[in-house]
Amino acid sequence: MATTRPLTHRAAIGVALAVALSAVLAALTASPAVAAPVFADGFESPAIANDFVEFAAGQQFGPWTVTTGTVGLTRDWQAAEGNQSLDLNGFSPGAVARTLPTKLLTTYRVSYALAGNPDNGPLLAVGRVTANGQTVDSFSFDTTGHTPAAMGYVYRTFYFTNILSAATVLQFASTTVGAFGPVIDDVRVESCLLVICPAGQATAVRVA
Repeated sequence: MATTRPLTHRAAIGVALAVALSAVLAALTASPAVAAPVFADGFESPAIANDFVEFAAGQQFGPWTVTTGTVGLTRDWQAAEGNQSLDLNGFSPGAVARTLPTKLLTTYRVSYALAGNPDNGPLLAVGRVTANGQTVDSFSFDTTGHTPAAMGYVYRTFYFTNILSAATVLQFASTTVGAFGPVIDDVRVESCLLVICPAGQATAVRVA
């Protein structure tokens, strides 16, 4: 009858290291699709009956609160997702915010579709995104050549690492003067394990 010789202390350490290395390699090859969804919204709520409905500072719609100026839910042009999008300039530059539950020392990936109001000819629509008041993305969109039927949406992605906060206020704001500005749609937030979103780790903004 064969007998199995017990592992020496050095051999046992080697086996443990091999197991740990295998786990790390498996994690490093994990699909980004396993990033955990935190929030997604395409500005479909409330469903509006008219082409454009304006909301002013202090008002709420869907999961968002208008923090400054005015914004408008619109069906007046092509949406990136669904039937509605958000014009960040109602009749003045505006901003909207949403409070997200966030974990300590966790990185988050945010993506959104960006275009510009095409109704006033060529325009450079500009704005920024903040997390707890800290700028995490600055954006611009040139409406030249775009129309309500062909908005030319581009998707932007950025990362931020939450350091100490149990919640993070994510805000999208227009810095474009006047009644024509940036348009956003299809906002998505996902939490990332360290190995799930490696492309953003070097550039993730740390947020207190």
